[in-house]
Amino acid sequence: MHFALQCLLANNVEEKRLALRPVHLDYMNANKDRIFCGGPTVDQNGKPEMMLIILNVPDRATAEAFIQAEPYNQAGVFRQVLLREWHQVLPEPQPVIP
Repeated sequence: MHFALQCLLANNVEEKRLALRPVHLDYMNANKDRIFCGGPTVDQNGKPEMMLIILNVPDRATAEAFIQAEPYNQAGVFRQVLLREWHQVLPEPQPVIP
């Protein structure tokens, strides 16, 4: 199953976010087999405003556990986290051949 994570950055967390960035990237790399795609959205000045990740995990509980353990989330870098099941429409997913 795929789940979309939309994590909006809190105000005035740039210093904290930058300090945690190596730990965040380590966490993402350690879980890259479960990440379909991901990255930040940026504002008009190129500053990060939201982390968007599409997870490929067996169920919602696994997606919830992923974001609960995420270093930015644990440190309060996000002001809001939305977790929704996501269905790929385009490009059409390739069929799984046994």
